[in-house]
Amino acid sequence: MEEWDYNELIEYVSEVFDNSIDDGLNALQAGGRCLYEFANVIEEGDTEKTIFYISVAHLQMNSGVLSARIYEEVNNIVKSFDIDNFVDVLGTNDAKDLSLRIESLKTKIQSAEIIG
Repeated sequence: MEEWDYNELIEYVSEVFDNSIDDGLNALQAGGRCLYEFANVIEEGDTEKTIFYISVAHLQMNSGVLSARIYEEVNNIVKSFDIDNFVDVLGTNDAKDLSLRIESLKTKIQSAEIIG
């Protein structure tokens, strides 16, 4: 994570999502815009990819929906997440925060409406 700070990436994803909603897009379209805007970030590495998808999933689920594409990625992240793989890159506090965000998704994802 050379270019991005943990909280900075979460904030930027949220900003693009919220701006998309303000532009009249729905939560699914806003997630799609985030995918487009952050395509290079997702490719930087597993840490950036994980933070991005967890952030977008939370944003979409707060709107009551979750796109199938985001769901597939998040489901894989949830299944394979190991905090030890993130401590060296993020530091202990941010890795713990990411772990808590992932844990909260495990329950939320059960009641989300998966679309697409």
